[in-house]
Formats: sequence, structure tokens, C-alpha cells
Amino acid sequence: MTTDVTTKLEGAPTWSRARSLGHYGAVVDKMNSQTEARVPYAWVFYREMRAARGSAYRTVYSGQKTGFVHSENVALARSEAARWRSADKLANNSLPVTSDERLPAWREILDVDQSPDDTMHDVRLRCASRYRAGTGCSERAVDEAIETLLGDVFVRCWRFDGSDLANPPYVTYPLYSPYTTGPAIYSLGNTAWLSFRCHLLVEVQKPPTMTQQAFLELMNVHLFSLLDRLLPVWATFDWATNVSTTGFLLDISDMDFDGLT
Repeated sequence: MTTDVTTKLEGAPTWSRARSLGHYGAVVDKMNSQTEARVPYAWVFYREMRAARGSAYRTVYSGQKTGFVHSENVALARSEAARWRSADKLANNSLPVTSDERLPAWREILDVDQSPDDTMHDVRLRCASRYRAGTGCSERAVDEAIETLLGDVFVRCWRFDGSDLANPPYVTYPLYSPYTTGPAIYSLGNTAWLSFRCHLLVEVQKPPTMTQQAFLELMNVHLFSLLDRLLPVWATFDWATNVSTTGFLLDISDMDFDGLT
């Protein structure tokens, strides 16, 4: 007697979480080891162990990968390789951008936020960007810290210096020739004091593989946290996508999610 069974799949369960390469220990910017990329340490030491045995062992066991002598050579080679790798780990863990075992310590030292869905690489990039910010808030340091944090999400930073001190960028309040006060809604007393000369706009792009939730968390939580600590108290900042260089005009209202044109 034969019974037909039909199985119907309704799609992914509602409780499943979005996965990324980082959840499986892979990232797109991984690099080969500079010391062990082509030849493993263990193989180098294994050949040295065989050579150190003397001509009698080389004659009898030449080319053989079995037996007690071979097993001892492998054990000694792997032991020495572990020592060399420990030295590599010490060097890598000395910086957050290459840290692995010491990453939790770096996260605590640099006061970096972490959510349950974050991968180690996410935390590593945040620690690296916060570490870079320790050199100060120069233009280069700010750009490097932002690029480290955002990766391929980052496009560029926009700054609005104006032609000279006598010709400040739009918007600048108060203006003295002619005297123009700023909007009352931005006033902390007497009048509003603000200028886009002190404003940083970060242009970004959302990769197709990144979820909307992850993108907004990166922008509104982690980028905000970085710039809030890095920039001077009198500076302002924001982010936008699809910023056009043609007819680009800033207003004093909040930045639109789709950028300004």
C-alpha cells in the first residue's frame, strides 16, 4: 500500500533573525596572514625537526608520514607553531581593529555599545573607530573614524566653510551685515547662534544586503554615539543619502532620509 504525503512550506518563521556573514565568522574585508599565509608554521618546524634527526633518520624515514618518529615530529612542530601564533595573537590583540580574544576588553575600555544581534566584526569596527577618534577631531581623524565604522556604507563627508570669514555659509545666525537674528525655535536665550560652518554632514548609502533595521541602527545609534563624543560641543552633525552636488542647499530643518537636492 502506498501513501502520498504533501509538504507545504509557508516561508521563514516569524521568529527567525536576519543573518549576515559575520554571524558565521566571515567578513568581506578579511586579509591573509602576513606571516603564515602561504606556508604554515607547523610545516616549517616539521621540516626542521626531520632535518635535525640526522642522516640515519632521513635515510630510513625519508618520505614516510607514519610511525612514531613522524608522530613526534608533528607534535613538536605543532607545539612550536602554537608559540609563534601566540606571539601573533599578542600583536593582533594589541589593537582593536585586529583584536579577537581581547575584543571584550577593548569594548569595555572604549565604552562601545553592543546589541544581541551584533557580530564580533560589528563590535570590532566600532572599537576601531572609537580608537581612531582618540587622536583628536581633525578633519582626517574624523573621516577615518567614520569610514572605519561605516565601511561600504560611507560615501563622503560634507563640510561648509564658506569663502572666507566675511562670507559665512548659509545658514549662519546672527548675521551682522545686515543684522539678522536666527529663528526663535533654535534660541537658547536672546537669539539663535548657529552656523553650518560648524556642521558636518555624512553622506551614506544603504547596501542591498543590509536590512533597514540594521542600517538605521548603524546611523542613528552607533554613528551618533561616535560623533557625539568626537566632535566639539559647538559642532552639529547629521547624515543623509543621495546627496546631490548640483543645487545642493542646506536648510535648518532636520535632514530628510532621502537626502537633499
